[in-house]
Amino acid sequence: MSQSTILALLPQTTYNNDGTAKPYDVTGEAQPAAAYYLGNQDLQTLSYNFTEVTGNLVIEASLASTPAVEGDWFKVWETTANNSANLNANTSAYTNLTGNFTYMRAKIEDFNHGVVQFVKISY
Repeated sequence: MSQSTILALLPQTTYNNDGTAKPYDVTGEAQPAAAYYLGNQDLQTLSYNFTEVTGNLVIEASLASTPAVEGDWFKVWETTANNSANLNANTSAYTNLTGNFTYMRAKIEDFNHGVVQFVKISY
């Protein structure tokens, strides 16, 4: 089956800390994952694009038919971006995530600087 669905886990998000504010967390909207519509489908492709980002991208998934509480979510993937150390700060990348997930969402934890252009899943 060809890729037919592309969903934004996190739209463009910008934060420019001048050094006086604390980093903060941003959580995107929950989106139906491959197993939600396709039952036994377990492959999702995650793509993301960062510009001068300092923070941690965390992808969470749920097996619940309607995730309602924080306990319905678990971490399935994570990467760190650090603009001052030039670690994944300016990147466009993708990875495959395998799991029979019903919903997925993205978080930027300890977001201190930069622009998250997008975080998307496709299946």
